[in-house]
Amino acid sequence: MKMKQYYILAVVMFLFLSCSEREETTIYSKSISFVHADGSIISENECISPNVKYGIKIETNFVDVNRPFRVDYSVNGVAYTMTFTTVNSQVNPVTLVNGDNAAQIIGSNYKAVLKYVDQGDFELVE
Repeated sequence: MKMKQYYILAVVMFLFLSCSEREETTIYSKSISFVHADGSIISENECISPNVKYGIKIETNFVDVNRPFRVDYSVNGVAYTMTFTTVNSQVNPVTLVNGDNAAQIIGSNYKAVLKYVDQGDFELVE
């Protein structure tokens, strides 16, 4: 009978010792930027072409499959949402408008601006 009590005591001790407090990692967004549709960076002074696809890239510090992280952002005043579960960064396609294109993570100071000048029906003749 004493052996059974030792087993119960051992199981109870194991449960208490294994249930240590786990520190939660705070997930937050790190940046927002305009990129090419494949996620590659738009270089400084690069000409913005109407024939090329562009996107918005948002990066976070951490992802956890058990805790999806939602980021609300806006592009040119229209609100969108990205949900992160398995990767630290995602790209969503965006259609550029003539003039300044502004993107911001809602509720933060993270912003990005891309200037696009539509050439209209201009055609270069040599």
